[in-house]
Amino acid sequence: MTTTEVDHVPASAPETLSRLLVTVRDPDTRQYVPIGFLHRTLDCYEFSYLESALARDDFRPLPGLTHATKVPMRAADLFPVFAERVVSSRRPDRYASMDALGLPMSAAPFEVLARSHGQRVGDTIELLPAPIAGPGELVSFPFLTHGVRHLAPEEQERIASLSPGDDLRLVRDSDNTVNPHAFLVTDDAEVRLGWVPDPLIAVFESLTDRRLTVVRANGPEIGFHFRLLVNISGRTHADRRLFDGAEWDTRRG
Repeated sequence: MTTTEVDHVPASAPETLSRLLVTVRDPDTRQYVPIGFLHRTLDCYEFSYLESALARDDFRPLPGLTHATKVPMRAADLFPVFAERVVSSRRPDRYASMDALGLPMSAAPFEVLARSHGQRVGDTIELLPAPIAGPGELVSFPFLTHGVRHLAPEEQERIASLSPGDDLRLVRDSDNTVNPHAFLVTDDAEVRLGWVPDPLIAVFESLTDRRLTVVRANGPEIGFHFRLLVNISGRTHADRRLFDGAEWDTRRG
């Protein structure tokens, strides 16, 4: 493992989460692959597929979003395939789930998706933060660490002992046989606490003056997926935007 420096950035980094990256798990590699963006505007939601996803031989449109293969789709309400991934008010564990995510019970659906990644047990769709930031801008967003179930018992116990605001580190997991570019989230002693979601690795690499801190650390009474919520903050490179380049172009019609 090699350590990547995580420096401090001013706490005034703006909240920029009006967009989520929609990913789907590849059945062969088990890795999550980006397929599109879900964007929240003042008066509607917009979904658009990535051109790179549409070009793949194994591409399959999401339920109810076939028309977006031609042009972006817009709707006043959240599209059903995403709305059904919001923690339901009918779930008996809703309060515990919202508390684990650091959210009030009144949180808006899009905010819940941004924190929870919109995952369900056995699901193959995950929504990840996709902040909009121009060259040299500050950016800050939360994410849930991946792979907690694969950590040793003592590593999982370390998560439960963390407190909000604790500083963490990014460590390149170069021995990872699935993805040698993977990033581990660790404490100062390099105790493993989970992994950065693969589709966000390029975003992390494009940030300078990075700081990684605990938002919520939960015990074993909370499912593996919600165990550790972390915030990454930093500054984009002076010569490029986030999610910039041909691989992030969307179908515009």
